[in-house]
Amino acid sequence: MSGRVSLSAIRVFEAAARLGSFKDAADELAMTPTAVSHRIRGLEGELGTALFSRSHRKADLTAAGDELFEASRAAVSVVDAAIERIGSAQRSVTMTTTPAFAALWLAPRLQALQAAVPGVVLRVEASHSVVDLERERGVDLAVRYSPRDTAAGELLACESFRAFVAPSVATTGQTGKNLQLLVSRWRSTGLEDIPLAPFEGIFDSDWKSAPILFDDEHHAALAAVSGRGVVILSDVLGQDLVDAGLLTEIRPDTHVFGHCYRLHVAGRSVARKDVGRVARWLLEETRSCRA
Repeated sequence: MSGRVSLSAIRVFEAAARLGSFKDAADELAMTPTAVSHRIRGLEGELGTALFSRSHRKADLTAAGDELFEASRAAVSVVDAAIERIGSAQRSVTMTTTPAFAALWLAPRLQALQAAVPGVVLRVEASHSVVDLERERGVDLAVRYSPRDTAAGELLACESFRAFVAPSVATTGQTGKNLQLLVSRWRSTGLEDIPLAPFEGIFDSDWKSAPILFDDEHHAALAAVSGRGVVILSDVLGQDLVDAGLLTEIRPDTHVFGHCYRLHVAGRSVARKDVGRVARWLLEETRSCRA
């Protein structure tokens, strides 16, 4: 005996032993019954013992065959599970981004992403923390919210902040009367807050209420959708709410430039085709935001 038996021979033996038939094993493995028989005879020759009793047509195991079957069944199961995990991992792409971008921009487009990149599972990690793509091995892409003068990464979209209200508020003429100003404040110290002075003309001259501050833009947006006030929101994030009839812009001539979203790809993931496909989809979907 050479001391080494091929995995393919073990797989053929396991199928024949489990199914109790060389023919059924051949069907499962897309082989001919003759090829199965030849592979098993070769395995028996390697081991120096019979694995099947061939006294009648059914493939009955010998004592040695029983012992090898128990071991091969476990081995094949472990190998198949590992192959499935590896294949699944290679067909998944993990992206980190801000909670607001994930909720207001990405979530409405997930169905379109699945149609454009079939078979790829996108895993989204929504967080305000900046992930180090070269050290965090489980993340392939990052969509980061950055100041306009940031050069790192590939530009996806630049925003303007605009004023939005629920359509019911706009049609009843409540704008500027007994409404709260809904504003986000960034957790990152590197981002400037939204300047509010340009929007003060929306309100009555005697409006003095302090704005309601939110840590996440999507929370401020949802408050506006429920009719709680006027939200100063990124047009990149608010457009889908407008298209869905949940928000409407007031004073379209009043806006201030905001920040940008930039795409970063982990160095180890650059060569992965599925990562490239998701990255290209992101660039294409945000093209109008770069005009």
